Amino acid sequence: MKRLLGFCLLLAGCAGAPPTPEPEPVASPEITWQSRQLQLNALQNWQLSGRVMVSNEEDAWQLNVIWQQHDDNYDIKISGPFGMGKVRLQGSEDGVFLYDGDGHAYYAQEPDSLLLEHTGIFMPVTSLYYWIRGLPDPATDDVQISQLDAWGRLIHLRQDGWSIDMKRYVQVDTLQLPDKLFIRNDKGIEVRMLVEAWKIKN
Repeated sequence: MKRLLGFCLLLAGCAGAPPTPEPEPVASPEITWQSRQLQLNALQNWQLSGRVMVSNEEDAWQLNVIWQQHDDNYDIKISGPFGMGKVRLQGSEDGVFLYDGDGHAYYAQEPDSLLLEHTGIFMPVTSLYYWIRGLPDPATDDVQISQLDAWGRLIHLRQDGWSIDMKRYVQVDTLQLPDKLFIRNDKGIEVRMLVEAWKIKN
């Protein structure tokens, strides 16, 4: 419980990468946003490491995450206090395998239900691929609210029953990417993600 409380305080505070000095506000956030979307959608090869707290009305989990993305292929290593200790998701547009700490492999078409089935943790991995870059998930047109800041960055989104807040951005090479996200839905599931390191690959 103390560890979980400490992590909650860390997420609520200013831990993580040093804040990026804010540039001057842009003349038209909407036009800048259109340009940003093109840049962010072109970002296909990257890696992040960080911490995630997932909670529902009954339980909470503190997780460490390393996510590597290469085009449509991803490799996500998740470690935490659930029974298997560590799991690994390796997937592509053809499906995903989950490998547990005992070396067992499980297959599904998408990662969200696979992770839930074998760890008891629901995390919207499919949509996080977009949200973590500061983009809406294009797989659904159900975007109810979309809010930009003065620099044309997405800071709030309500999509497909989820409320997503990009709490902070950091400079990563030539891009500004979120490093602190709060995500929740109307079923009581909450995901808080703190990215400790971003790396853009060529």
